[in-house]
Amino acid sequence: MSAEKTLDILEQFDFETRALSVPELAARLKQPQSSVYRHMRVLKEKGYIIEHSTGLYSLGYIFLKLAQIVKMDTNLPVISQEAMRELTRSTGETSILLVPSNLQAVCLGAVPSGHPIKVSSKQGNIVPLYGGASSKALLAYMGEPTVEEIYKSGIVERHTDHTMLDLDEMLNHLEDIREKGYAFSDSEIDEGVISYGMPIFDSDHRLVASLSVAGPKERIEKRDSQEIITEIQRAVKKIEKQL
Repeated sequence: MSAEKTLDILEQFDFETRALSVPELAARLKQPQSSVYRHMRVLKEKGYIIEHSTGLYSLGYIFLKLAQIVKMDTNLPVISQEAMRELTRSTGETSILLVPSNLQAVCLGAVPSGHPIKVSSKQGNIVPLYGGASSKALLAYMGEPTVEEIYKSGIVERHTDHTMLDLDEMLNHLEDIREKGYAFSDSEIDEGVISYGMPIFDSDHRLVASLSVAGPKERIEKRDSQEIITEIQRAVKKIEKQL
């Protein structure tokens, strides 16, 4: 397979072997030099390989970007843990950390309250982007083409009577989220659960995650919604300072 051969080339580079020529790669891989050249041309065009004047090749700087993405996903739960614990203490409700993943979202972490609730967003779970405050706080900043792709892909399904199934309704709703700066959900994915969520951006104002508070409707409705929003905002700012 062509893709497999390309990956084989990349795997020849390591800490001890940081630069290689095409003849060296061909010998290592037991492939014709012409075949290696073809793969190297594609890798060079895409920025995965850098060609030096000496005829040697090394890994491209795009791997720094990819490493940063992996590092962010690895470190984010650690960075967010203290702020999430404080958020759960101050609100008395479960706090949830979500990250976008293609046309869905993944729960990176959750700090449950002393009153556990049944929610889809448990650590490691994959959840839809079209329902729930955590998810909508992400979707609102992922661009209209992404929203349209989700709704035209056939993955949108009714979870409760409050799930938003219409594309135009969702687009208007997401615009409202951007204006307010936070998302609200009432039983959109999990029946009887109310949640508030906000996006988390890095220092370059790129969307990296969302933070939300979720609790049973009968309890959340008795709370001052502005107090909850303020607490989430405080936690988000604390996390963003470390990104």
